[in-house]
Amino acid sequence: MTFRDDGDISGGDVSAGGSGGGGGGFGGFGGGGGGFPTGAILGGGGIGTVVIALIIWGASSFLGGGSPSGSGQQVGSGAGSAGQQQLQQQLDACKTGADANKSTACRIKATTVSLNTVWPQLLKGYTKPVGTVIMPSGAQSVNTACGVASADTGPFYCPADKKAYFQLDFMDKVIGQMGGSNKPFSQEYIVAHEFGHHVQNLLGDIKKSQQSAQGAESGSVRVELQADCYAGVWAAHADKGANPLLKPLTKGDIQEAIQTAKAIGDDTIQTNAGRNVNPESWTHGSSAERVKWFSTGYQSGDPNKCDTFSGSI
Repeated sequence: MTFRDDGDISGGDVSAGGSGGGGGGFGGFGGGGGGFPTGAILGGGGIGTVVIALIIWGASSFLGGGSPSGSGQQVGSGAGSAGQQQLQQQLDACKTGADANKSTACRIKATTVSLNTVWPQLLKGYTKPVGTVIMPSGAQSVNTACGVASADTGPFYCPADKKAYFQLDFMDKVIGQMGGSNKPFSQEYIVAHEFGHHVQNLLGDIKKSQQSAQGAESGSVRVELQADCYAGVWAAHADKGANPLLKPLTKGDIQEAIQTAKAIGDDTIQTNAGRNVNPESWTHGSSAERVKWFSTGYQSGDPNKCDTFSGSI
């Protein structure tokens, strides 16, 4: 129960999105042979925009298919559409921190409100993302300005439309199956990580992921670790100030985030998939590095301490 019951979360710009029928032009991931590949994904349809993902669950990636609009939503039919409508009604009813303590969807919304309150205090000229999109359970795809994303894709940020995307199934089930935590603050860490990519987009640093896409010292790894650090910076401030949305964070709350950071390190993912640890293929960093940089942000509360681009990591 991390949010204050009387906290106002009515202003969150969060919407339901996703199709029940699957997305066109979505191909299989050719490398790695199963397991849990990770990495930045290239948008299809000639867009060439890097999509920054916390994790990719399953063997899939953006490989093309049309030139999707920047709406960030794809309205499906049947059960998918009904699920989207139901989720939107739920989001519209999320008004207080008490709601966020009961519902994952409301918790995501509340976390975005907190992030958009904290970051303007830390970064001059901060502007919030255009929006946040949540895919309901059972949704198969969502159309973004970076391409069509399958439900197999974990949380990600699309720089082209400046939106963050999340799936309820991932937050509630998948992250726990991977060895992470699906408890409240772990979910909030995941949201904060994607907003960290938005901060990078505002600063122009997100493009550094394209300098080298793979490897233990690659631009992709450095971008991901910085987003972890920015998530820690947010956590350091989220329960402080005049009217914070979060209750004082406990050691247990922080441990939830650390458990998830460990679970989504490239080395741990490769080991759990029965593969040899291969740093040359890394795109997000090791478990130890992810914990280190989240902890650096949390302990310092200073975005300037999140320079993962200078020297070794």
